[in-house]
Amino acid sequence: MESFSGIRGVYGEDFTDDVARRYAQAFSEPYKGSVLVIGGDSRKSNPALRKIIIESFRKMGVGRIIDVGIIPVQACEYSILKFKASGGVYISASHNEPEYNGLKFLKEDGGLLYPEDADSLIKKANSGEMPEPARHATATEIIDRHEEVVKEYANYILESIGEDFIEKIRGANFKILADPNGGSAVVILDKIFKLLNVNGKILNNELGRFGRLIEPNVESLKYLQKQIDEEKFDFGCGFDCDADRVEIVAPSHSEFAKKMGPVVSGNYVLALCCDSYLEGKKNQIVVTNDCTSYLVRDVVKKHGAAIKETEVGEMNVVSGMEKWNSAIGGEGSCGGVIVFPVKCRDGIMSIVLILKMLAEREKSLTDILDYYPEYYSERTKLFCSDPVGVKNRLEGYFKNKGFEIIKTGGEEGGLKILFDRNSYLWFRQSKTEAGMFRIISDGNSPERVAKILKKGISLFNKINKE
Repeated sequence: MESFSGIRGVYGEDFTDDVARRYAQAFSEPYKGSVLVIGGDSRKSNPALRKIIIESFRKMGVGRIIDVGIIPVQACEYSILKFKASGGVYISASHNEPEYNGLKFLKEDGGLLYPEDADSLIKKANSGEMPEPARHATATEIIDRHEEVVKEYANYILESIGEDFIEKIRGANFKILADPNGGSAVVILDKIFKLLNVNGKILNNELGRFGRLIEPNVESLKYLQKQIDEEKFDFGCGFDCDADRVEIVAPSHSEFAKKMGPVVSGNYVLALCCDSYLEGKKNQIVVTNDCTSYLVRDVVKKHGAAIKETEVGEMNVVSGMEKWNSAIGGEGSCGGVIVFPVKCRDGIMSIVLILKMLAEREKSLTDILDYYPEYYSERTKLFCSDPVGVKNRLEGYFKNKGFEIIKTGGEEGGLKILFDRNSYLWFRQSKTEAGMFRIISDGNSPERVAKILKKGISLFNKINKE
């Protein structure tokens, strides 16, 4: 898969050393004599890819390489700002399973390349013409800054919420169960918990040893429930491999858990983060992708904030935040909040913002969730050989039926069908899983959401066979 989200695939099959080399050289060609950052998650294929990236940078004459090692992607982006680098590469396949890997290309503000720049890089890497190497490639300096960045990033997270709230969290005696699943969150969670005086119990705490599926979701995190209840944790949390995604597990005794299930979806995580961040702020704009639940809209409106929607994709949300001068946004469909100046989803920041709100309001997580509006979401992904054609025929069908339609992005962007003010059906070609077509229904009635998804699947299957 090649898109503005980066490149990724099964390592050694469709994503090979040669592919990584071509991309690394094409990306680094403009940076002769410059400073670039390299980091990654904890997959077994990362050391081999790290070696290829460094060799490619050297070959193209990069002046200095700052190696931040295994670290969350948001900390890698932060390091680009800290060291005033010209950009960098983060080695990861994010929420994909361990056999996958990939590369995220970062620009000088730490964020992913803009879509048009990513398109240019993809064309350049696939042109068959490799860039000319620099004459003095061996002069490249490599500097290890892993420990420094871990410490600085932890301090940055705390500074972002302020000393008063740090003290409130420290005095609240929170008890949290965390599962980084051998991913990059391992290197930062214990430090954050100690700085905030949180009694944190960390499972699957060995880098590169994956004890469950990589993506944090209902299926992969439900095993935490029994331990949360028995040991009376305030809540649990689970991360993906690069720690940009996080989902929460609530105690099962709450009304919320009884109605919605104990695993708190990414939409509720984003709503909690926005609720925390917006407290006391005025005239704010929150940017989300177009398949984020209207739950987030309803929660942020109580703060007088406005919602703007973009196409799915972290960089699309970031571009929207830049356009509308927003400091907070995210993708409820993925979990994790984006808080500038770091321009990616941040599962660690999400947890700290939630702790801030709980300490400030002196309420439990479930107390707050019990008062949130109830929104339900169902989703599936199906194989599709002609995603653009199928999407166009889906649009034609609903347009002829008189539904209001919202589209984001180009022909491969999102297609959103509004069934009422609170309910929608959403279609889009996956940019991270080859050949897959995503379908999501969301709304404030579980029966209606199930009915809408069933209709979407049936119509998709019919059109896909034509």
